[in-house]
Amino acid sequence: METYCERCRGTGFVKEEGGAVSLCSCRFSLKDTNRILGIPRRFWDAELDNYVCENASESEAFKEAYIYASSYDPEEGRGLTFIGPPGVGKTHLAVGVLKKIYREKGVRGMFFDTKDLIYRFKALIEVGRTARAIKTVLNLPLLVLDDLGSERLSDWQREMISYIISYRYNNLKSTLITTNFSLTGEEKKDRRIRKMVDGLELPKALMTDRLGAGTVSRIYEMTKVIYMQGRDRRRRSL
Repeated sequence: METYCERCRGTGFVKEEGGAVSLCSCRFSLKDTNRILGIPRRFWDAELDNYVCENASESEAFKEAYIYASSYDPEEGRGLTFIGPPGVGKTHLAVGVLKKIYREKGVRGMFFDTKDLIYRFKALIEVGRTARAIKTVLNLPLLVLDDLGSERLSDWQREMISYIISYRYNNLKSTLITTNFSLTGEEKKDRRIRKMVDGLELPKALMTDRLGAGTVSRIYEMTKVIYMQGRDRRRRSL
């Protein structure tokens, strides 16, 4: 069972004499880091340093993730979008970036499975506490939206996700996205990214069908899009 840090009361920071704020030693505890960042149990051991690259696209994705985390500047509001089939390590890389930035830059982000986030909001609506929860998500300096587009959305759910992305885009809040969907289906015609996708088999499902062209356009502008391909690591033992 995880322990609650009495020194920082779970915030990861402590106030020293004179008013200065410093990192609490618990931040370097693996379990405390995972809890503070909202990382699910399955990915507690995920770090950039233990991601194993199995092909060129995964090596490129790792390189971009490492560079991003090492040079992260919360004022820039830039993020990353990892696109690829299941099991290539998109979530592993996103979690690794989240942890590295937290430990080295002192920026506390949060991880959310997108489907779970939607259901949480729905439950909070029923008890009248939605506004506070949404405000927290909107203003996080670094937010991971994992598995975006994994299920069909109701009009309300679609508007909610689109609003979160739009707000963070307008207010320069960094966002990391993982998805099994291509963004538009026109990647190989887009001069900005066609070199990155040359030779790759892109997902046939489209994010524009889930969230609309306007939201996808914002994702393009607020994140660097990284395409991955490879075997499903989850099935390696089969």
